Amino acid sequence: MSERVRRAALDALERLDLGPVPAAARALAPRVRDGGLLQTFGAGHSQLLALEGFYRAGGPAWLRPLVDDRLSPTHGFAVTTYERSEGLGRELAARLGPLDSLLVVSTSGRNAVPVELAEAAAAAGLLTIAITTRGPGNRLAPAVAHVLDAGVPTGDAAVEVGTARMGPLSTVVGGVLLHGLLAETEAVLGAGSVLVSNNLEGGDVHNRALLERYPHLLGLT
Repeated sequence: MSERVRRAALDALERLDLGPVPAAARALAPRVRDGGLLQTFGAGHSQLLALEGFYRAGGPAWLRPLVDDRLSPTHGFAVTTYERSEGLGRELAARLGPLDSLLVVSTSGRNAVPVELAEAAAAAGLLTIAITTRGPGNRLAPAVAHVLDAGVPTGDAAVEVGTARMGPLSTVVGGVLLHGLLAETEAVLGAGSVLVSNNLEGGDVHNRALLERYPHLLGLT
């Protein structure tokens, strides 16, 4: 069974279309250069990807997760209620800066909060990007300027185990799309805004300079 999970993940990565990533990076880089942040958002387990690039070795200093505790996967079933709540996405959009860009992660692209947030950001003139899977009922893809298609199966889980399906793929595939976008953007910028491990020789000194430039790295409030 574990081999089937491994094979499903590898197959999903082999099918992954990275073609749209450079264009999204080229659109994002000038906004970062002008002082904007890339704010990343996800609800439920998509929040894992929103947090993935924040304050970590090999991650850019210009990424800031847009986090709302009500949408944490630690709340279980309550997350489903909140991510379908009308108005919450527009509420969260008020936390975006005028120079920022927004990356929304939502596998289905159906729930109200990610769609509303993307629509509000686009209406405010912000660059919008989504990691999602195109398909019937996806409302997020048409709302953003750049779509990075995860291409995961309907329902996300990929491997049959008895009468159930397990092995969700969105986190694995989404991580590749996310870090591909971040690396491509930093390559365009050439600005040296990448954090390193604090456990490397000189790591503390290197990162301290970025903390001074990007104070949100001191902690999310």
